Amino acid sequence: MPISDYIKKIRAKIGKDLLLVPGVTAVVINDHAEILLQLRRDTGTWAPPSGSVDPGETIAECAIREVLEETGITILPEAVVAVLSGTAYNVTYPNGDKLATVTTVFRCRPMDDSAPRVNDDESQAIRYFRCDALPENMLPRHRWMIGLALDDGEGVYFDPSS
Repeated sequence: MPISDYIKKIRAKIGKDLLLVPGVTAVVINDHAEILLQLRRDTGTWAPPSGSVDPGETIAECAIREVLEETGITILPEAVVAVLSGTAYNVTYPNGDKLATVTTVFRCRPMDDSAPRVNDDESQAIRYFRCDALPENMLPRHRWMIGLALDDGEGVYFDPSS
């Protein structure tokens, strides 16, 4: 589902103005050290599955739901690797909607060996990529998030300058 009913109701009142939204990005790493990516229909770039938290939903539940909705696979969020906010994470979508996001980035693993698939209308393609062979057509911040998820460090990244 590209936009939740909750966000639709807010957009009906505020139009395309900036809206603060909590969200998640799920960096899914399988047993072969491959990263699950979606070719986004809205931007035409490869990215980890992501989305907005629905009212009453935890951020982990959101990660699980978004990956299932977009790829058809069930995941387990294993660790929070970053919490990102500030103007660097503001987004203007092709339709003009503006978002200020507070994004929790999870390192996740698939719960089984199910093949991912395009499971909604947000993606053109879904597939795993080797860590050393990520597609060229990615935003730098998504590459960076993947790097954080691949680092087995104990800490969580917070940008103090945001």
